[in-house]
This record gives sequence, C-alpha cells and structure tokens, in this order.
Amino acid sequence: MGTEGTSKRTAGAGIRQPGNRSLLRWMFGFLSPVKSRVAAACLYLALRTGAEILAVYATAQAITQIKVVQFSDTVARLGFWAWIGSESADAVGLRRIIGLLVACTLALGIFTYLREVAGAKLSMEMVFYLREAVYDKLQRVGFGFHDTISTGELINRSLSDLQNVRVFVNSAVLVTLDIVLIVGGCIALFLTRSVWVAALALVPLPIWTWYILRFSRKAQPTLAAVMEAGDRNVSIITENIDGVHVVKAFGTEKYEIRKYAENCDLFFSRVMKRIRLFADFTPVVRGIAIASHLSLFLAVGVLMIKGRLDPGDILMLGWAMGAILGRLQQVAAINDQYQNAIVSARRLHEVLSAAPTVQERHDARPLPPGPGKLEVEHVTFGYDPAKPVLRDVSFEVPAGSVVAIVGPTGAGKTTLVNLIARFYDPQEGRIRIDGVDVRDVTLESLRKEIAYVFQDTYLFSDTVEANVAYGRPHLRGGAVEAAVRLAQAHEFVEALPRGYETVLGERGASLSGGQRQRLAIARAILSNPRILILDDATAAIDPETEDLIRRGLDHVLHDRTTLVIAHRISTVQRADLVVVLENGRVTQKGTHEELMRRDGHYRDIAAVQLYGDQFDGNDDSELPSAGNRPRAACEAAAPSAAVGNAETTGDEEQQRAR
Repeated sequence: MGTEGTSKRTAGAGIRQPGNRSLLRWMFGFLSPVKSRVAAACLYLALRTGAEILAVYATAQAITQIKVVQFSDTVARLGFWAWIGSESADAVGLRRIIGLLVACTLALGIFTYLREVAGAKLSMEMVFYLREAVYDKLQRVGFGFHDTISTGELINRSLSDLQNVRVFVNSAVLVTLDIVLIVGGCIALFLTRSVWVAALALVPLPIWTWYILRFSRKAQPTLAAVMEAGDRNVSIITENIDGVHVVKAFGTEKYEIRKYAENCDLFFSRVMKRIRLFADFTPVVRGIAIASHLSLFLAVGVLMIKGRLDPGDILMLGWAMGAILGRLQQVAAINDQYQNAIVSARRLHEVLSAAPTVQERHDARPLPPGPGKLEVEHVTFGYDPAKPVLRDVSFEVPAGSVVAIVGPTGAGKTTLVNLIARFYDPQEGRIRIDGVDVRDVTLESLRKEIAYVFQDTYLFSDTVEANVAYGRPHLRGGAVEAAVRLAQAHEFVEALPRGYETVLGERGASLSGGQRQRLAIARAILSNPRILILDDATAAIDPETEDLIRRGLDHVLHDRTTLVIAHRISTVQRADLVVVLENGRVTQKGTHEELMRRDGHYRDIAAVQLYGDQFDGNDDSELPSAGNRPRAACEAAAPSAAVGNAETTGDEEQQRAR
C-alpha cells in the first residue's frame, strides 16, 4: 500500500527509555502466567540441592567412621563383613550412615529428573506466552509503528531478542536459585565445622559484585551495537528476498552482495569487540574464584594439622569448595546472559509497550446499522503533524453512491481513504459513517463494514478459496465461487492444478499481477461491506478484463457506498461524484460531465486520455498541434450545447452532400 506524502513519525519519539531495574521487573513479569511451573521447578531444585548436600555430609561421616574402626581389634578378629553385620555400636552407626547415603543418592536422581522436566516445561510455556504477546502486539499495533520499524528488525526482535530474554529469565530463576542454595548449604557445612572457614568462603562475593557492576556499564553499549548490525543483516536479506525480481531485472546482484558483505564485516568487527570484552571478564572472575579456592584449602589444611577437623571433613569441605567455585563461575555466564537480555529487553519493550496508532475509546460501541452514508468534515492529517498531507478536506458521499477520487501522485488519495477505517486518526476534523463519528465505535465493528482492494495486492500462502474467504472464513464453496466469478477470476482459477484448493506461493508469486488483483477484488466482494474502497484496483488489469469486472461489480455496487481511486477516465466517468485532490486539498467536486465543462486538473487529464478517441489518426492535417491537443480534446469531449449544435450542423451538411 502506497501512502502518499510525507515523512513518518518516529517510533517511540518522546518516550522515556526504562532503566535496567524497570526492565528487570518487566522481564520477570513474564513469569506470571507460569507461576505454578516456577514453584514446581524451584521446589524440585531445592529438594535436589538438599539431597546433594546430605549425600556429601553422609559420605564425610562414613569416611570418619571407617577411619575410627580401621584399627579396631574387633574388625581384625571378625573381618569387615562379619563386623558390619554385628550389633556393635560402631557397626550400627556405619550401617545407618550408609543407608542415609543410599537414600540421598536415590533422592538426588529422582529430584534431578523432576527438576529437569519442570525446568523444560517452564521454559517452553514461558516462550509460548512471550511469542504470543509479541505476535498479538504486532497484529494490534497501528500502521504508524510498522511504518517506522523495518520488517527485518521486527523479525529479529521477535526471534533473537525474545530468546535472549527467555534464556536470561529462566537462568535468573533456576540457576541463580541453584547458586544461592548450594553456596548457602556449603556455608552451613563450613559453619558446622569452622567459623573461620565459612568467613573465608564469603570474601570473594563483594569483589565479584563490584567487578560485575563495573563490567556491565561497558558491555551493554557493545551488545546493542552488535544487535543493531544483526538487525541490518536480517533487513537486507528480507528486502532482497522480497525484491529479487527487481535485483535480477536491473542486474545488481554484485552490488547487493557487496552491500551485504560490508554489513557482515561491520557485524563481525562488533562481535569481535564483544568477544574481546568478555575474554577480559572471564579470567578475572575465574582468578578470584581460584584464589578463594586455594585460600580455603590452605585454611582446611592448617585446621587438619591442628586436629580441629576430622578425616571426613577434608572430603566434605573439598566438595563444598569445588561446588562453590563451580557455581560462582556460572555468575560469568549469567552476567553474559544478563547483558544480552537487558539490551534485548529494551528493544522488545519498545515493541510490546508501543501505543496503538489509534486509540479505541473505553466506551466505544459497535457501529450501528445503516446504508453507508460517508461524511468527511474539515479533515487535516499528516504523518508528521507539522507537515500535513491533507488540508481541510470536506465532502459528502450519499449512501449507495460511487465516488471517484482523482488527483496527481502524492496528492493524498490513499492517505484519505486510510483514515476512513482509522488506520490513522486526523489531527483535525472528523469522519462520520451514517452520522456516527468513526472514533466513537469499536475498531472491529468499523473495519468489518469496510473492505479495501489495495493497489499493492497481498495474498497469503494458502489455498485460493482461503484467500478469497479471508474476511469471512466461515464462507466456503458456492459463495466463494460466486465472488470469484464476479471478479472475472473463475476461468483462470479453474485452470490451476487443484482449482480452488491450489496453494498459492508467497504473496501470490505464482500468479500474474492481474490475477492477484482479481482475487483481491473477489475477497472484498465476499466480505459484503457497507463501504467498498478500490485503491486503483484495476491498474494491473487490461481494459477488456476491467470492463468485464466493471459489469460484474455493477451488481455488487448497487446500493453500496463505493470509493474508487483511479487514473483512468473510463473508470471515473461512471461515478456519481468525482472529488479532485491536489496538494492535499479538494480543488474540484462534481460529476464527470460537470467537471469537463470547467477548467482544471480533471479536464486536463481527461483531455490527455480522451483526445485519441476523438480524432482520426489517419489524417495528420485534422489533428490539433501537440500544444493544443488537450484543449481540443476537451472541446470535443465536453457535452456543451455549442459543441452539440456544431455536431448536429455538421451531420446535416453531410446528409445534404450525400
């Protein structure tokens, strides 16, 4: 659809960007629909962590107990297996510890399985709700938003940015909880054996926190630059797939390859900068962790020498230190995800929080029934309010009449008809249908009563029948065929491999421009609208087919309000009213005959198109000069009394001569 005129509004202009804390709260809001999954995953994770810590504790106790009985005379006399089955207090204690260890190991396996399943379900359900929210928003947001953000960028935000947010939120809940539980449990183990060891294990935490906060200030601008270059890559690919025929026609393959390669080079350089940044970050985090680990081993060794720790404690504390080291090193991965997610969330937030181009009032009511009278009253509109496309446009369309809107390219014709269905709202004036301001009714009820046939036809990758019935999906069979016959498309549809069940290529690429246009006309006919708008709908159709379609439409247009944007006088002259737009203003109104009697734009374009029908090209002497052809043609076409008298006189003279 071509909008004529002006620069578009900038998405998000004047809107304050949210801070990191606000974005965090916003991201975690996506957990609301999956609260039960979050609770289950966290519960299984907590039980798994408890089982793991108990298993380590039981192992340490078993080693200590075995060390105690290693040199026992009873064990040496009876043998280990006989002793372990005896009623000795040491043997009973060891059996209990082994039983606890087996139970903890089984529980660890069960809870690990349950945690993985719950985590997978949480992740999949959350991404489902994220995708649903994004797709729903893209369907509901106004044309103004789509005018300012490219298709490739929206695709990238809907896929890559959404995944970045999903991965971080999932990790922030489960991985962070795992780190907290493991570190907390290990610190608790340390406290049962030595307060000093526990205190030493907490030393790296504030250092990590300070370094990560310092790093994030550098990382986010770098990640944003990478994503912008990625958006550009997707946009280039999308544009070239859509415009492949133009590229081939002009032989610009090398230029397009070079353009894409240049952007890939830019993307590569930004990715390498990001890699270098994180390459500096990871060794520092690991260095802090390793230093802490060595310090803990040193402290444990000193306490072992002094006899303050049992033999099993070295295993328990060694495992705890390894667990802390491993978990805290995950902080680097979470921070990487966080930096990506913050940048992605800001871009995704721009989509999901975008205000609709047109606001539906809270008290909006359905459009009441009516014959379809249309009133445009002093409408002024501009995509940029400072540069209006339409200026004080006013006209009235009686119910059931056909109105043609003509004017030079860029006059605002398409923009005007787009205001009727509230694709945009005018800055001044109003539009009424059957006496009701379109801003007072629900968008759904309004757009159900208006059907468009755009100049740029779009068909979906679906069957012919589904495309025609798009506005009324419950209609099938005979109703669809009747609409297709009226649009003069039945013959070529029947010739398709599977007739009405033939699946069309993307955007209807398997059809010619005229065939696509005829199916679009059939789609509009089937929707049975109160107001039908044809935006240069027959531009891609030959005059003969146009005439057939016009005859079929005569039945459809009867008692139906119709607006036709057209450049062919053969189409316009059948209208009940012609409205001429020039530079966003209505400069002429009237019927074809009335406008042909007046000087102005309409008479000029009519002259250019009609002069060939008024003069015989076999005799050059009878043709007016090139400069006088338009006026001569107008004089020939205008139904004035003088011209009529002259033609009558000429006929009488010819009869007398015969």
